[in-house]
Amino acid sequence: MTKKPGLEQNLVKQKIMKGETAFGIYITVPSPVIVEIAGYSGYDFVRIDLCHSNIDMSRVEHLVRAAELSGVAPMARVDNNPEVISRLLEMGIQGLVVPDIETAEAARAVVKAARFGPTGERGISGVPRAARYGYLNPNEYIKWSNEEVLLGIQIESVEAVKNIDEILMVEGIDMCLSGRNDIAKSLGMPGQKNHPKVLELEEKIFNAAKKHGKSISVNLDPASGNFAENVAKWKSKGAQVITFGHDISIIKKGFEDAITAALQV
Repeated sequence: MTKKPGLEQNLVKQKIMKGETAFGIYITVPSPVIVEIAGYSGYDFVRIDLCHSNIDMSRVEHLVRAAELSGVAPMARVDNNPEVISRLLEMGIQGLVVPDIETAEAARAVVKAARFGPTGERGISGVPRAARYGYLNPNEYIKWSNEEVLLGIQIESVEAVKNIDEILMVEGIDMCLSGRNDIAKSLGMPGQKNHPKVLELEEKIFNAAKKHGKSISVNLDPASGNFAENVAKWKSKGAQVITFGHDISIIKKGFEDAITAALQV
């Protein structure tokens, strides 16, 4: 008798619904080992960064399998490309972040690509990996995907902040992120991500997210001296999805700390 596989609930969405905080990291090294370690270390999700890495699509599926094996939710950051978005979701990605969204029209394009009808216009395949290669009823898979996939957009420019209310009124968007470095560049002050003007725009972004009932996701530096305070601060401000930077930064910090300690002996 054929064993019928099932579909699991999205761990991050479940935490959001319970009022809890989900923690994760960005993955830029195409190594399933790093993903597994993140899962076994207690992270809730990994966000595979296809925007700022050399990870190709053929490797993503292996990273998704590693995430599922180690109990961490597989997510991705990807440009607003409907074909790539569809392929990622069919591999089993449970959450997407699409950067550089400046208009409601762009936000609707994201929803159109990532959601099945009636919310979106995503095409259905009979045998994608996410639908267990056809062992799941298509209607069951469609329902699961529309309910469990976490869809986020990143606001990264002055123009986007001007349009923030219209953007966040788009049905099908779950979560909102800022992009401080790009906001600083948009303001004509590249490299000054902590400038008061940047922080002021970020505040507007997240106030709008709260008003429209969207979850907030922020990225924090675990190497900063006040890391625990920053986590507590952002939790109190309503951030329920928090990343701790990229895998490379965390690995680099570990290497640096070890050799620094050794050279001081």
